[in-house]
Amino acid sequence: MFSRLKDIIILIRPHHWIKNLLVVAPPFFGGIVFLNSENFLTIFLAFISFSLMSSVGYLINDLLDAKNDRLHPKKRNRPVASRRISKNTVIIIAGFLLILSIFISLKVNFYFLLTTLVYLAITVLYSLVLKKIFIVDSLCIATGFLLRIIAGGLALNVDVSNWLYITTLFLSLLLAFGKRKVELGVARQGHHFREVLEHYNKKFLDVASILLSLGSIITFSIYSLNKGWKIFFTTTPFVCFGTLRYLYIIRNKSEGDPTEVLLKDKWLFVCVLSWIILFGLIIYI
Repeated sequence: MFSRLKDIIILIRPHHWIKNLLVVAPPFFGGIVFLNSENFLTIFLAFISFSLMSSVGYLINDLLDAKNDRLHPKKRNRPVASRRISKNTVIIIAGFLLILSIFISLKVNFYFLLTTLVYLAITVLYSLVLKKIFIVDSLCIATGFLLRIIAGGLALNVDVSNWLYITTLFLSLLLAFGKRKVELGVARQGHHFREVLEHYNKKFLDVASILLSLGSIITFSIYSLNKGWKIFFTTTPFVCFGTLRYLYIIRNKSEGDPTEVLLKDKWLFVCVLSWIILFGLIIYI
């Protein structure tokens, strides 16, 4: 019983829900008062709903990718790939989470629900077709991060800066290409589990990562200066350090998954946490 519950938790991937904190970003950066009980409840429901919808995407991906996952040195131990959980069980869990996510989304608003459904549609298309198309596969991952920002803005009707959208796009593409670089290294060791890796190469990923890092730092700098108070620019060094730290990690270590890097690398984690605290102090105090 305990092992089955553990496998279900692995399937849902709650540790990946940290990505969905981007839903909180627009109201946070917009100066929305979270201590207001109504605002807090709305953004909390938005976070839970998007997290459940993302888990539905993970479940569908595991179903469709089970064959390829068995060729991956790590993914082959997943519950579906290893056949510890049947496909019918996964379908039932996915259906339940989908209904629950839709119900909670309606408590937020209709446009938020629409955004979560668009996210799921792109996730399914990615698992079926788009993951096989060079560069488009990484753009799909970046779009998922952008939709989280859009959803957060719609949840509390907050205007989101265009510069924040652009920064998010560049950063998320950087994370996606970083992940591909690590996967490319694994593929070269004889584990051919992703067709699109045949089109990627180290030189392209290095150049793309440098350009995206530069773009992220510049666009965030412009965003911080456009906030009205020049003191916001003091948060830019944290973005510089975090971006360059991630570049260092994917170049010198066998890591690249954004969630794993953030949770495992203490310097990057401290940098992100300090950046959030500083931004919050400037806005709210």
